[in-house]
Amino acid sequence: MSEEPLVARDATYYRAPEALRERLRASLAGAAREERRAYGWRLLGIGIAAAAAASITWSVALVTLAPGEPERIGEQVVTAHVRSLMAPNHLVDVTSADSHTVKPWFAGKLPFAPPVADYSQQGFELTGGRLDYIEGQPAAAITYRHRLHTVNLFVWPAKGHADAAPRTQTRQGYGLVGWVKGELRFCAISDMAPTDLVALADLVR
Repeated sequence: MSEEPLVARDATYYRAPEALRERLRASLAGAAREERRAYGWRLLGIGIAAAAAASITWSVALVTLAPGEPERIGEQVVTAHVRSLMAPNHLVDVTSADSHTVKPWFAGKLPFAPPVADYSQQGFELTGGRLDYIEGQPAAAITYRHRLHTVNLFVWPAKGHADAAPRTQTRQGYGLVGWVKGELRFCAISDMAPTDLVALADLVR
């Protein structure tokens, strides 16, 4: 049998005082609480960062997906054009190829005077006009015939907007040409190529 080591055999053992034991337990418990608190703050920080990143991503998505002014106006013009073709007897409220009949008809019905002219010699025959609604305000719709195509020329106020050259776009199979002149916004639409409508825009301008 091996002999017990001297240190183990001769060592004197003391029981730690109860007060010291309580202080140690309290210190260990406090350290554990601090660790849990630090972990909780780390989780909270990660959550806030993730929420902020998601918010920024959503904001960027909204900016990316929100339609710009030309697109928004184009959608409204297409809707008004299709509605005028589908509804019975809605294309014109006044039927005439005479600008001296159509232009006075708008007087008193709109807070502005839309330019009305017949361009039959250039291929755009005036057929009449009606009242419509674009961008939340009353608009004039002047109608033309170009070969077999019906053309709607929408005119409504653009107060505070500088003159802008014609801009073409295609939406849902329709060609559109829009421009601003003299604080009035114009948009011609038909089921023809937008480049063909530029000729009408040049005449009106």
